[in-house]
Amino acid sequence: LMRVILRGFLNIQEVVLMIRLLRQPDKQMIMEYLGRNEISTSFLYANIIEFGVENKPDMRRCADYYGFFEGEELKGILPFYNLGSCIPHYEAEAAVPLFAGIMKKRSFEFLLGMREIVKPLYDEIKAHKEILAYDESAYFTNKSFKPYVLDGINFIDARGAGNDAVVDFVINAREKGFNEIMTREDAIKSLVQRSEEEDFIIAEKDGKIVAQACIQTYTPGINQIGSFYTPEGERGKGYCKAVVSEICRRIIDKGKMPTLSVKKNNTPAVRAYNALGFEHYDDYLIVRCK
Repeated sequence: LMRVILRGFLNIQEVVLMIRLLRQPDKQMIMEYLGRNEISTSFLYANIIEFGVENKPDMRRCADYYGFFEGEELKGILPFYNLGSCIPHYEAEAAVPLFAGIMKKRSFEFLLGMREIVKPLYDEIKAHKEILAYDESAYFTNKSFKPYVLDGINFIDARGAGNDAVVDFVINAREKGFNEIMTREDAIKSLVQRSEEEDFIIAEKDGKIVAQACIQTYTPGINQIGSFYTPEGERGKGYCKAVVSEICRRIIDKGKMPTLSVKKNNTPAVRAYNALGFEHYDDYLIVRCK
């Protein structure tokens, strides 16, 4: 537990800043915070809804959640997920040095979120971490969906353990598309530990798997899409665009809005998403650490 006391010089006011691990009894307060910041805290929302506040080490999407308080009010959340990601959010800049102090000591592989949140933290910790990648991305929302249909494509729901071909494709996608080594056990967990709302769609043509996309996370109003991948030999044929269009259709049928993040320099992907109706919402950062 960490406490800092700030005293105002003019009104002699005392503000107590505190960081502590959040617990299940804090859930209502946490949900109120997430409701105020729905789009930028989507990962936190879905993971807490599905897996709770307390950490369960065998669950990849559980985390240690640190709360930043100004007095009695929750003003920031710093999560360290078992799968290796750190996806912080705060409403007050006073959280930055306190969050950074914890981040310097904790191990994590990915730091991600809206640029305005992540960049100040990155600047504080970059001298203390070995940075492997720093990706300037854009966060897109879709309020004017324009569907794209490609003949001959069969869409498969891959949630659950899946067959060997699906698991093999997911492992290959992680390695070839995201430069990450995924064990077979983790690949199966990534398919099994999903809610009913978190579709994982495989696109198949002539009996061959040609693309994938999934709903990474959700809130009451949005579904965030990710894990897009098409094997190198199948690119440029519209398969990724078709699978993203299909997943968007399903999201909109639920009365929600599709969102996603994409690297700014990935011009073909940006062009394809624009054609589906996606527009820039905010800048986004994905930092990979050793």
